[in-house]
Parts: sequence; C-alpha cells; structure tokens
Amino acid sequence: YFPRERGGVPLWATFVADGRTAVLLGCNEQLVQSVVGHRHVYGGVIGPLPMAAALRAQLQAALEVLVAEFGLRGLGSLDFLLDGEGIELLELNPRPPASLALYAGCAIAPLAAHLRACAGGALPARPAEGAPRGQAIAFARRPLRLDEAAAAWLAAQPDTHDLPAAGTDFAPGDPVCSVGAGGVDADTIRARLRQRRTALLDHLENDA
Repeated sequence: YFPRERGGVPLWATFVADGRTAVLLGCNEQLVQSVVGHRHVYGGVIGPLPMAAALRAQLQAALEVLVAEFGLRGLGSLDFLLDGEGIELLELNPRPPASLALYAGCAIAPLAAHLRACAGGALPARPAEGAPRGQAIAFARRPLRLDEAAAAWLAAQPDTHDLPAAGTDFAPGDPVCSVGAGGVDADTIRARLRQRRTALLDHLENDA
C-alpha cells in the first residue's frame, strides 16, 4: 500500500442492486478517530444524511456503471470523498454495510429488500430521507478489565451495542463497545456520540 492524503469528507452511499441497476437508500458520514497513534481509524457512522440533487445524480450515475459491470445484487456500499460538489470514488463493498442499523426506521426494510434483490425480485422505490442517527466505537484509553458489575452496568445503558463479556481485558486502543445517538443533524449527533463515549469510558476507568 502507498496511501495518500486526499482532501474531502469521507462518506459512503448505501444502496440495493438487482444486477442491472440500483436504488440509492442514503448517504452516510464516516467518523474517523485517532487511536493510540493511528490517525485514521474507523470510529463509526452517521446517516442517512441529506443529499443535494447534484450529489445524488453523481452517485446514481456511478452505481449504474458499477452494478452493471459487476452484476451486483443486494445491499452494498460505495465509499467516496466529497470535496465541494465533486466526488472521488474510493471503494465498492458488495455486502450489507456497517450503516445498515441506521436504516431500521427506513420506509423500506433494507434486509428484506436485500433478500428480494438477491432472489431476482424487484427493487424498492427510493425511500424518503429519514431522521439521521449515529453509532460510534468507544476505544479503550488505558488498560481495562471488565468485571461482572461493569459488564452488567454496560449492558443496562441505553443504545449501547457490541457488548463485551465479563472478564474481557482491553489494551489501549481496543474497541470496548459501540454507542448510539440521534439528533436533528450530523453536528448534533457527532457531539452526542462524543459525550456518550467519553462518559462511558470515564465510568469504566473509575470503577477499574
């Protein structure tokens, strides 16, 4: 690998395809964290976000070419950078994406649409934009061991996912769990996720 720094906001599009064309379900912001000296660690996702008509048109055009070329079926994601009004495509993932949980309240059932498309059925109509939500990973800031009481406390917290078992040891930088939050826009959700992540780690560290 010879990575390069690129300008723009890291985003990805969630879509469902039938081997010939695709329906764009939404656009998501990729959260990037600096973790134990690593500057570009995947830290979570916020979506679906509002899309300008020009951005939607560019993504749809790209998907039309890629889906037909590779015969993609079912859910997938297209990673890209948004710089101004232009996009730079990065990666095509032919699988249900990490953003799938954010679409649980969507007008269509994404997993049902995935199974139907894979079986040769019709694609759904393009859904209306839903309220955005976010999920973020809480990474250990120092060595931790999760005892029974801490594991029970963690499991009792609202909108907390990917829960570890009691007795798990964490080195700095290890993922502890995921937290979720909603809000009116991406800035609000980003702030709430940061607050929830910090409060959760503060509690676990104080009890350790």
